[in-house]
Amino acid sequence: MSVLKFSETSSHSSRSESTTADMSLNAYTNLDAEPPWPFDSTVTTLALSDGRSLELADSVFQSNCADGQIVYTRRAKMGSCGAAVKWSWGPTRIYEAQILESATNLAREQMIVNHHTEPRTLHILVQEELYPITELTTADGLVDAFLGIFKSYRWLYEAAGIMHRDIRLTTLTYRKLSSGETHGVLDGFNLAVLVHEHSLHHRLETPPPLLAFDLLSAAPPTEYLYRHDLETLFYALLLISCHYEDGAQIAPDRQPFTDWHELNPVLRADKVNFFFEGVNEWAPTAQFQNLRRPILYLRRMFRDGIIARDDCCDLEETISTFDLTTLGGHITFDSFENSLNTYLRPAS
Repeated sequence: MSVLKFSETSSHSSRSESTTADMSLNAYTNLDAEPPWPFDSTVTTLALSDGRSLELADSVFQSNCADGQIVYTRRAKMGSCGAAVKWSWGPTRIYEAQILESATNLAREQMIVNHHTEPRTLHILVQEELYPITELTTADGLVDAFLGIFKSYRWLYEAAGIMHRDIRLTTLTYRKLSSGETHGVLDGFNLAVLVHEHSLHHRLETPPPLLAFDLLSAAPPTEYLYRHDLETLFYALLLISCHYEDGAQIAPDRQPFTDWHELNPVLRADKVNFFFEGVNEWAPTAQFQNLRRPILYLRRMFRDGIIARDDCCDLEETISTFDLTTLGGHITFDSFENSLNTYLRPAS
């Protein structure tokens, strides 16, 4: 992993190298607030200070994130090896490369490396090429990748003290192993924070279908909790199972949750119906049919937690002792993982 950092301290950018990477700028020396050259398809080479170079290819992702942050990713090649180059502009705070470096160093120590207007700063991150989880076409492949992503998230939170906060279909990826197997990878740490900095001070832009139930409230919570990320993971599994087939989205008129894509006043009501009204007008696509049962069990886990909280709110004498972080112990890492292990891998 290589990183190049540009700090914008005035109307022009000052250049500072944060690790071992360097950029052959050639004619691209005028670094404005939002340097245009990553978007220029004629820019085809990225030179690193260790003598290696990357051949840049097509773009694969672009997003305007929270707090004015912009992310742009292009495919690349280093020799015969695939890679990805990510440019990100945003407020100067803990940034993605620091998050990844901290987690990777800790993982190496623990031998589990496979799981893992403010001033604005440009960061360039070079990493191996990853593939969208939505490309997977079998239930077994999706389950393997999803379990790997969940375990990565849990380890990052419990061992590294990092909360992701930006789970979306584009940050759920996998790597292809030489054995032919796939390994789920949680990507996109632009909005990650240390666990003790879990307030909602930094605005989030989670896609509406994946927004946690609490965050759709007229008076959303002031703290972002790990159970919100777990709920988002659940929605991701639901949408992939019901909206994708053969690695692509099915037609909108076949998507049972197509109305969830708009952030509107009825979205929360739609999710209430999904959790509480026993709506059966949805089903996974043919390739993921056997995931309906585990989805129902996961839905019940979240529903039980919401009901438990609502009951405690009605009984004012008990709300002070109710664990809002886990909704009374219903939504924890253990309960989530037990549901996955028990129902995604039923005994044969």
